[in-house]
Amino acid sequence: MNIIINAASIFKGGAEQVVHSFINECQSIEEHEYHIILCENIATLLGDEPFPDNFIFYKQEKRPGTSIRTLWKSLRHFDELEKRINPDFVISTGGHGYWRPKAPLVAGFNIPHFVYPESPYFNKISLKKRLVWSLKKQFNLFFDRRSDAIVVQTDDVKERLEKLIPNVPIHTVSNTINGAFLNGESHPAKLPPKKENEYRLLTVSSYYPHKNLDIIFPVLKQLEKQGRHEIRFLLTLPEKNFREFSEDYSGDQIYNVGPVPISEVPSLYDECDIMFLPTLLECFSASYAEAMAKEKPILTSDLGFAHTVCGDAAVYFNPTDPADIADKIIYLSDNPEIRAKLVQAGKRALSQLNTPKERAEKFIEIGKELVNSI
Repeated sequence: MNIIINAASIFKGGAEQVVHSFINECQSIEEHEYHIILCENIATLLGDEPFPDNFIFYKQEKRPGTSIRTLWKSLRHFDELEKRINPDFVISTGGHGYWRPKAPLVAGFNIPHFVYPESPYFNKISLKKRLVWSLKKQFNLFFDRRSDAIVVQTDDVKERLEKLIPNVPIHTVSNTINGAFLNGESHPAKLPPKKENEYRLLTVSSYYPHKNLDIIFPVLKQLEKQGRHEIRFLLTLPEKNFREFSEDYSGDQIYNVGPVPISEVPSLYDECDIMFLPTLLECFSASYAEAMAKEKPILTSDLGFAHTVCGDAAVYFNPTDPADIADKIIYLSDNPEIRAKLVQAGKRALSQLNTPKERAEKFIEIGKELVNSI
């Protein structure tokens, strides 16, 4: 079949990693021709390795959503490409992409702000920002309703989204680890040698407000009260974001290694002890699956989306309570038998998720079902 993969609207974060993995896995599904619309960020992730002849790339200068003018120009360009390519269907893993092609559209959904209104995140932001999110929700759901099928990453999100979009078929295709976690490559250490009794908590994340990274500072104060100076947090923020994040901090209990290529992330897990994610909103975090694959205990927010993915493979905390977070860190670091149980539970949970290839195959199968139903 002739398939368009629209990755032009994907900016950063987890959506980048999903489409990067998806495109790479399509190489092993050889019977189709893939026409991929992308911007420089995705092209950079894909690297310089040549793709097979059944992959054709169309590079966009700017993402469609950056302005009304850019959006209008992009949509006309997409329409022209569709006429030329004549695809059987279109896949947009990072959302609707603001484009309604004539061919059937399979769109991913990954904006948790629209389906988890009870999140503590909305209590932290201003009334103005809450209104902005309300408008974004209505704007985006307008495009979602024009999709022919929507793919979500957990059954919990599926149930919630079905109430908002009752007339569009919604399918659950779980997120998963990137193929880099399966190839066993090792890379040079990014951190200095561990100090005596040092215990490292890894958070692979961008600096979004809903990631709740600022809670680390009051947590450090709680740890200090209990004399636990050996606990260190490891972040992967761009230097500019880290300066903003740590402006008033002068201690040595936070490391920042900067953004890490996905191929090197597995080795970074090897240098740490626990995966720590204090997030307030997710549809699915690949960090959960990554920690399971690297046999690291998970310490994360006591919220529905986390339980849906992790089950009994995590220790949960109140993400707005620094004292509770500090207590759970100490509990986990002081109890190796608990960590071992979490690792075993993580292996079981990971076995229930799709492999990267299975995820790609399921997206394509949904598109083929749409074509066959016409």
